[in-house]
Amino acid sequence: MKSTQIDWLNIGLMLVSLILALKIPFELFLFSYAVLGPLHYLTEINWLKEKNYFSKSNLVFWVMLVLACLVSLKPVLDSLSSWSLSAEYLSSWDNSAMQYFLYEWSPNFIFVGLIAGISFAIFDKAWISFVAIAIALAVGYLLLKEDLFMLWMGAFLPTLIHVYIFTGLFMLYGAIKTKSTPGIISVIALALCGILIANYNFIKMPQISKETFMIWDKSTFQGLTESFTSMFNMDIEKNKEGQRMILRIQAFIAFAYTYHYLNWFSKTSIIKWHQVSKKELALIGGFWAASVGLYYYDYHVGLIVLFTLSFFHVFLEFPLNVQSIKGIVQSVGKKEK
Repeated sequence: MKSTQIDWLNIGLMLVSLILALKIPFELFLFSYAVLGPLHYLTEINWLKEKNYFSKSNLVFWVMLVLACLVSLKPVLDSLSSWSLSAEYLSSWDNSAMQYFLYEWSPNFIFVGLIAGISFAIFDKAWISFVAIAIALAVGYLLLKEDLFMLWMGAFLPTLIHVYIFTGLFMLYGAIKTKSTPGIISVIALALCGILIANYNFIKMPQISKETFMIWDKSTFQGLTESFTSMFNMDIEKNKEGQRMILRIQAFIAFAYTYHYLNWFSKTSIIKWHQVSKKELALIGGFWAASVGLYYYDYHVGLIVLFTLSFFHVFLEFPLNVQSIKGIVQSVGKKEK
């Protein structure tokens, strides 16, 4: 399939994601995150490995793995401490010093991951990246009490910025690189979808089942909605307009995540992430099937098991994000000359 055809396909996938997000915002997100998400993590990490993670040092893999484990440790242990099968073994976890430390430092670990991704993508010598990481740790420590730092690093960077802003930049770089008019249209359409959702009236309120709401309520993404309202000083009252505001936020989250995954799968013929050995394909397929099975068995269990993998793919994508931004800047610079 030609790149222009894929761009038109992406616009179609975007519209499908938008319509579904407005109709079934909670159900769509939960489905996309459980079914499309794990397959995206696995195929992208495998593809990034073939590209040396767009890094100038193989050490990026281990640095990002350690950071992903550190960031995911608190939410995973929080979940396990409230799970009936493991609660008695973690009775001392709640309100412990370690729980507070990880809560306070997780945004800093994400910030360090971002700086590490930038430095590993730019510098040939690994020691320079480790110096940058040390500086990032110190700067992050000084910013730990800043609400905006905690909000942007802890809540938005690994979620909505990752799936919406970085996806848009990746699309823009591809459109500029291939000189595709439909590609530019798709980037504009992505922005317009966000604006439309933010202003959608929801005259007919979507009906959410009690089971669906309970699953969403147990997920960590309820916190993302709360962070969104906090960031924009939204006073969500318990009335119809308050419900509409919650639905707008959730519809945007559902749209951003769903299209992020679909955009990746639509680029098969361009970036050729599917060209792997039969052994790798079997491993990916088996792990994906097991992941979906876990979510089907108990959504909460699926979140616990796959939380680290989710964050790991976010961290490993940082050098690729750097390349996209670098490519856009260089292309704009050439045109100005």
